[in-house]
Order: sequence, then C-alpha cells, then structure tokens
Amino acid sequence: DTVAWIKVNNTNVNYSVVQSTDNEYYLGHDFNKRINFGGWVYGDYRDNFEYFGNNTIIYAHNLINRTMFGSLAWCLKESWYTNTDNQFIKLSTPTTNTVWKIFSIYTIPSETYYFKTYFDTDKEHQEFLNELKRRSIYDFKEELSYNDKILTLSTCSDDGTKRIAIHAKMVKVEYR
Repeated sequence: DTVAWIKVNNTNVNYSVVQSTDNEYYLGHDFNKRINFGGWVYGDYRDNFEYFGNNTIIYAHNLINRTMFGSLAWCLKESWYTNTDNQFIKLSTPTTNTVWKIFSIYTIPSETYYFKTYFDTDKEHQEFLNELKRRSIYDFKEELSYNDKILTLSTCSDDGTKRIAIHAKMVKVEYR
C-alpha cells in the first residue's frame, strides 16, 4: 500500500505514506497492516500520487511521543517558522521527487472544508486557496494560483480538540 515517502524539515516526520480504499483503515493499522492504535501516515483514498491533484491530503495521528504527525505542532512555533529551511516538504513517489513550499499553517476546530480535492471552476479553486492562505498564523509571502497543486497535512492538535493543518504548494517536480 506504499505510495510515497514524506519528510518535513526539523520535525520527526520522515515516513512512508500508505493508502487504502478508505480513510479509516490506517487510523488503526500500521505499515505492516497490523492492528495498531497509533496508525500510520496515509494518503487520502481520493489522492493520485502519480499525477497529484488539486489538493493531495496526508493524515496521521498526533502521538504524544511525537511520532507520526506528533511533531507537526512544532511548526506552529515562531522559531520553526523563522527558519526558512523548515518551510519545505519533500515527497517522493516511485515516479517523482517533489518539493512543496509551505504557505499556510493553523489550528482549527474539526471540519472538512480543507479536505476538498475537486473544484467545479477555476474561480472556486482560487477562492479555496485564498481561504487556506488567509487562515495561516504566519505570512509565508507565497502567491497562489488555481494552477498550483497543493499538499495538505492534517492531524489533531495536542489537546485533541482541534486540527493542525499545513498547506504547501508544489514548487519542484522531477520525474524518474
């Protein structure tokens, strides 16, 4: 079920990404498909890791030992944000190596708005991108266009009452 490898600078995120036919299986199973309440890092079942869509979404639990997406909370700190080397995510698949530049980081009550992957019009897609950028706690000074492919990382906040969302746009793709 492995579809990619993800690395987020200056976090513990350095994992294979798996994908199933739903968004439930890897919440409670590990990479080896064994029952594990820590789950694994997994791509949304709607994602296409060969071509990447408008919004490629990756989820994982926020574990107290800072594994899976547990260290993404560090990205909310100003000291993390001010180190510009941290603002890039690397994602490799069997056919591509990609680099994504972060443009938005925030916490929000549990919702599904930012999980949207398809847009009826370019205008609707641009409004979606503008909203994600508006939500950010930091200004990454990134321009966004409806032509951009974006990556969304999602996990629970440390107290479990909200979600941490990180959005990045693809800035480099190399085909193998």
